[in-house]
Amino acid sequence: MKQITFILDLEIKGTIEEAEAFINNLSVPYTSQCDEPDTNSFEWFLDKSLKKAILLESFLDSDAACLRVNNLMQSPVNESFQQIFSVYDFKVLGEVNAALRNILEGWKPSYLSYEAGFNKKI
Repeated sequence: MKQITFILDLEIKGTIEEAEAFINNLSVPYTSQCDEPDTNSFEWFLDKSLKKAILLESFLDSDAACLRVNNLMQSPVNESFQQIFSVYDFKVLGEVNAALRNILEGWKPSYLSYEAGFNKKI
């Protein structure tokens, strides 16, 4: 399976209101307008009482994931993201190519290879 999924477990460093504003007014609008035809999903989940968030992203393949990461690094979203959230766990699911491993190296993700199963939507 070529599909790649990112699961970022995040701690909200600022207020819940700052996180919600970032997500709804910057992160999602900006990312949805990027020219990334093979980005399948970009979804935020919040636990306001624990000040935790999960960002779930999925891509057709490693090349599409590389494009997303490159776009993020060059965007106005990156600096604000780092001010509001800290990443305490980053999982990358799927068969990751060398280029994607290289671009993600500084974030120290854990990699889990696909074993078995099915997705009726792919």
